[in-house]
Amino acid sequence: MNICSINMDHEPSVCIMQNNKIVWYNEERKLNKLKKTKGIPFACLEKYFVKENPNKIFLDRLIMDKFIVTGYNFNELSIVHIESYLKHINVMTQGEECFSFNTPHHLSHAYKGFIDSGFEEARVFVVDGRGSDWYLTDNTQGYEVCSVYDFNKTDTKCIYKNVYVKDKKDNTCKINPYYNPDKNKGFTPEKFNPIGIGEHTKFEISHNLHLGNFYNSISELFGYVDEEGKFMGYQSKGKFNQETYDKFLKGITRLEINKLTKNIDVARTAQIYFEDKYEELVKKFKTKNMVFTGGTALNVINNYKLTKKFKDCNLWFDPLCTDVGNSIGNAYIYLKQLNQNIQPLKNIYLGGQAEEFLATPPVIYLKSGEKFIDTTIENIIDILEQGNVVGLFQGKSEAGPRALGNRSLLLDPTIKEAKDIMNEIKNRESFRPFACSVLEEKADEYFEMENIKNTPFMMHAPTVKEKAKKEIPALVHDDDTCRIQTVNQNDNKVLHEILTKFKKPIIMNTSFNLAGRPIVETIRDALYTARQSKLKYVYFADVNKLFIKCH
Repeated sequence: MNICSINMDHEPSVCIMQNNKIVWYNEERKLNKLKKTKGIPFACLEKYFVKENPNKIFLDRLIMDKFIVTGYNFNELSIVHIESYLKHINVMTQGEECFSFNTPHHLSHAYKGFIDSGFEEARVFVVDGRGSDWYLTDNTQGYEVCSVYDFNKTDTKCIYKNVYVKDKKDNTCKINPYYNPDKNKGFTPEKFNPIGIGEHTKFEISHNLHLGNFYNSISELFGYVDEEGKFMGYQSKGKFNQETYDKFLKGITRLEINKLTKNIDVARTAQIYFEDKYEELVKKFKTKNMVFTGGTALNVINNYKLTKKFKDCNLWFDPLCTDVGNSIGNAYIYLKQLNQNIQPLKNIYLGGQAEEFLATPPVIYLKSGEKFIDTTIENIIDILEQGNVVGLFQGKSEAGPRALGNRSLLLDPTIKEAKDIMNEIKNRESFRPFACSVLEEKADEYFEMENIKNTPFMMHAPTVKEKAKKEIPALVHDDDTCRIQTVNQNDNKVLHEILTKFKKPIIMNTSFNLAGRPIVETIRDALYTARQSKLKYVYFADVNKLFIKCH
């Protein structure tokens, strides 16, 4: 069965599955080079169906999610556009029966997180800024901001859902419009089980901002729109303020947040409030196996504290917890409704692979003052130990926002000026922390790895030990934490070899991009980044060639 699953609007992406396996995945922002792109992922569709598979393809099922902001009319327009486009590029379908687009937003997150966790049963926490729209009995409209699901091999139940509304008269929910058989193509409620939205679901209707939209709003107050990661770096410089904390405890709206003073202590207090309320949520629904997804699962400081707090539980944080992962989640929902077995993802190297490099003479990519030379890992290590930044480019690109060694910028973290050197290349804010990659077996020498066996997807920011403060100060942030990626040979062979032979089993690792642009996807993206910055070296590990900018 050939399935094309599309996530539209926020962080659009496309996932292609054949025989229950992901054979292709990419994100619109990495192809159109617009970091905050929205809408229909036409660049992804063209990349797969035209450039990489130009022959006619028979598509068994096209799945699209509900556009979560403007409502149903967008979907009707979207499906017309997409149907026309697929016909234009000679993609064959089964006609109208091929199309489904009623996948609920939080349910998509939940399925993605649960299946890839590898747990046989688990409780899944979905917390983000905004999910699917919900109607209330008085016809006011709200949207889901927090959902808790119970999963096992055969059953899924929603046990809790928090719906945010600006104004309410009634505390009951009536219907999720995604299950209206008169408006949805494909699955109707008879064909598509609403999956747990029933009498056992406890609803809470809230005027005040819940965790995800609270954090979004606070981030926006400080100018970080859709860039909550930057806010995490900013807040660590501040101090806790009890008066501000008490304001948060009483409940706060977006309008009230906009009236807050923009100082760093408010930012710090907001992070602590977020952590405390998240812990309350987890305590309320605590169980043996817990999965965390939705955009808030990228809060690596909170993830680490949860891991320490709930030592008697098994916690898993979905590395594709933001909306980019929902194209995968949508496909998982459909396949599970057909009782299909799905293998969890072993890694998230899912993006494009620059195969043209292997078949094309490298010289065609060069401009004046540039060259390619044959190289070795040992030579790359020499360049790193001389204090140079090296771009590492290999294999398929990482899905999501983290550089995990396939599209990374590397630098020796023992250098006193390491942060300044890397900031000059990337042209990013000086307060932001840098992540690192560390050999899995050496991580506990530098970091407090309480209850963390490994963190291969950079989903934790543990407290650093004194050894880290002395030997790698460039990686230690103001709150004595560091976001880390643990590496073993199976995770990333090349990065593992670099770490094994480098003078320290740890290296600064940040995303291969310039400020304001997405992580590089292609060879040309990598060389463009070098040409627009002071980056001099790029190591193309697949072919053991080193790009050198000679001037």
